Amino acid sequence: MTYLFIGIGNAGGAILDALLEYKEVRRAKPMVIKPKPEKESNKDGEIEATLKKAKGVEFAFLFSGLGDCNITLHIAETLTGLNIKLFLVAVLPANRREKREEQINAYYSMEKLKEHVNAFIIVDNQRIAHLPNFEDYYPQYNGYIASCIADILIGSSRPGSLPGEMQLSMPMDEVIKALSFDDEPGYVALSRASELTKGLRGYIFPFMRHKPLDLGTLLHVSLDKLSVSDAPIGCDKSISFLRVPGYYIRSRSVDRELIEEFMLSYSKECHLAVFSTKRNIAAVTNLFTYKFDQLERLREIRGLAYEKI
Repeated sequence: MTYLFIGIGNAGGAILDALLEYKEVRRAKPMVIKPKPEKESNKDGEIEATLKKAKGVEFAFLFSGLGDCNITLHIAETLTGLNIKLFLVAVLPANRREKREEQINAYYSMEKLKEHVNAFIIVDNQRIAHLPNFEDYYPQYNGYIASCIADILIGSSRPGSLPGEMQLSMPMDEVIKALSFDDEPGYVALSRASELTKGLRGYIFPFMRHKPLDLGTLLHVSLDKLSVSDAPIGCDKSISFLRVPGYYIRSRSVDRELIEEFMLSYSKECHLAVFSTKRNIAAVTNLFTYKFDQLERLREIRGLAYEKI
């Protein structure tokens, strides 16, 4: 399967660049489009012509700030016409740092885009707006979001390489269903936590055993790192992608029931994918799917737009 990645503007381009640092992602040979600033108006139709050349592409990830509406909308419309399912990794401006007009524009952008987007993966800049010199944290924040997207891609497209029922994957069409609704896109908050399964000596001496897998701690820590401010405890759907060294899968050390019980305490419906990594690291990436009105941040920017009318 070939994926299409499109990075728009500074924000979208930075997250896409961070994603392409992952060898597993590059190895899949995705089609990558990063319009230059002078081409983002698409006056000459170059972007549309490039998109129409995409063959064998079923799913696209579009990385963009919600202020870059015109070009983002044009690309989304084109992808809809090509029957390509679209995840929009959408950067939401912070209400403490950005101008009021930018937040209002973000709302209108989402309204225009929702008929073309299958799922909005929300990257809320409000999460770092309280930090002093918050601009310095953008690279780290972009890298965090990219690590979550990488886990989604690897967990949904990598064929099982280990025997046994513990090796689970989740096809991308099932991911789409879990991140959207029949009549509207889903608005997704994502989170991730990771820990080393061996110390530094474990890299030097591979025969050293991995430490016990503490899934409970990983899951709880991940909830403190949601990509949307003030996300409520309850949502409609969720997915958990667990990436662990093959040792834990072979030894049946992954407590699936614990993960499912945890996720069902925060969502009505949950899905699980478990896959292996050669690195000495365990990571869990969770995605929580909401409807627009369930997220206070989205209601907030809609309120600003209505106040202006």
